[in-house]
Amino acid sequence: METVSRNNINTLMGYFHQSKSSNGVQDIDDLEDVEYLIPKTVDMKYPIMTQDGPSTQFVSVPLITLTPAPTLQLDDVKIEMDLEVMEDNGEVMVGFPQPKKGGFLRSSSDSGSTPNAKITITIKADNKSSGVQAIVEGYNKALRAQIPN
Repeated sequence: METVSRNNINTLMGYFHQSKSSNGVQDIDDLEDVEYLIPKTVDMKYPIMTQDGPSTQFVSVPLITLTPAPTLQLDDVKIEMDLEVMEDNGEVMVGFPQPKKGGFLRSSSDSGSTPNAKITITIKADNKSSGVQAIVEGYNKALRAQIPN
């Protein structure tokens, strides 16, 4: 699970520059140890209608708003398997039974073993964090404010 989390963080960090600068931040003391994330942006020409006719203006667009955030999130995993549980010299042994090989001339009891236990494992993830979605929505609002109606 830690590998999945690390992968998600690395993917998210691809959309930001890291900085320890305090540019633009006011009313906070001792900012030297604070790390800032600055969104990577692209400038795009956006068509607008002016009094003089059609024109274009540049809009600064955060990359995170242009691409889906491909985070890995485990939702539901269900594993079912037949097992053969045996006892040998006081030790419990668990194995995977060999399938019976039946055929036209062979009876079904000729080979293979019969499972005597079944296990079902269901893994469900915790609720997904809405933090990334909130960040993207905030940038989308800022982007819409740059584009005239």
